[in-house]
Amino acid sequence: MNIGLLLPSVYMGKKYTNKIFAPKQLFLDLADGLVARGHTVYVYASPDTKTTAHLISGHHEFIDKDFMSVKFKGLEKLTKKRYAHLTTKTEYEIDLSIKAYVHAKEKKVAIMHSFHDFIAHYINQLANLPTVYTIHDPLPRKDLLEYWRIKHFSHDNYIFISQSHLKNFHGSVKSAGVAYNGVDIRKFSFRQEEGTYLAFIGRYIKEKGVEHAISASKSAGILLKLIGDDAYRALPYYQTYVLPHLKHGVLEDETFFGESDRSEFLKNAKALLFPILWEEPFGMVMIEAMSSGTPVIAYNRGSVSEVIRDGVTGFIIDPDNVRRPGKGSWIIKEQGIAGLAEAVKRIGQIDRAVCRKHVEDNFTIEKMIDNYENIYKKIINSATYKLND
Repeated sequence: MNIGLLLPSVYMGKKYTNKIFAPKQLFLDLADGLVARGHTVYVYASPDTKTTAHLISGHHEFIDKDFMSVKFKGLEKLTKKRYAHLTTKTEYEIDLSIKAYVHAKEKKVAIMHSFHDFIAHYINQLANLPTVYTIHDPLPRKDLLEYWRIKHFSHDNYIFISQSHLKNFHGSVKSAGVAYNGVDIRKFSFRQEEGTYLAFIGRYIKEKGVEHAISASKSAGILLKLIGDDAYRALPYYQTYVLPHLKHGVLEDETFFGESDRSEFLKNAKALLFPILWEEPFGMVMIEAMSSGTPVIAYNRGSVSEVIRDGVTGFIIDPDNVRRPGKGSWIIKEQGIAGLAEAVKRIGQIDRAVCRKHVEDNFTIEKMIDNYENIYKKIINSATYKLND
């Protein structure tokens, strides 16, 4: 099968290695895995993308620097810089997306798989190539531009990354299927012995629940180590809700890093805290932690109940009194921060080897590729439009 994989984001470039960009590794693992299975794969991404697939890249100038425009004349300096980044980023993405579809038609690619937000939807109205779109975010609010796009392109083929993610869209778009994200367990070494600290990995925003993680660790009397994105440390949220605790020595904070370092960080932890305050479609860090043998303590939001087995690979906690699927059925009855703290004290009940086995059985790269292959075949076989001979 000839397959095109499209992720025309500047954040794929080496310039942004300290930025959390979850689709990147999934995209590369999928590409290399498909090649290993004998498919001909074309990857449309940044020039320095490392892959065994055929790489077709965009202009590196758009990644290396942000271009100013004459239209920015008169704007304040910081505003100019922000506009320069956004316009350069968009220029790069449009250019590479068009290049991808032209190339795909030339090479008779059977299907294009877009990991990007929206540009391919527009281009494919002219290219007429079977295309699937993996969505990484929940349904946007109705007052946002992203909602208009979803509504406007509701008949395109969307892939969801969990069942809860699919349900969140309430049948508003055409579903091509669900493909859980997968982790390369070879990159996450297992440790049987319980670690000495609590772990948190994520962006420093309210939705990730970092305040709850800090409060729970203080209540349990155990050090919390944080791994975050550099870009968020200058923002008011971090300065107000994280930094004061850091100064008092109750937690440690480090820069986001690659898989090998994350493996060491996660396997040496007692547990991963994942107290999300939104309907997160899929939390990669959950399966990365369990791959290392580290159980997960998480709020019952988004895909958590699909990824964690309560009392087996970690504990699921109701964050509040809102009635969500499964509410009240979890082993720990305390809610919110009190529930998180109780779970930390009971974490020794979890068999770390079972955590690893759970990922091996359900959330590997191989499982993810199986699901995507099945979706590709279904879309190709049902497509009413075919490539020209």
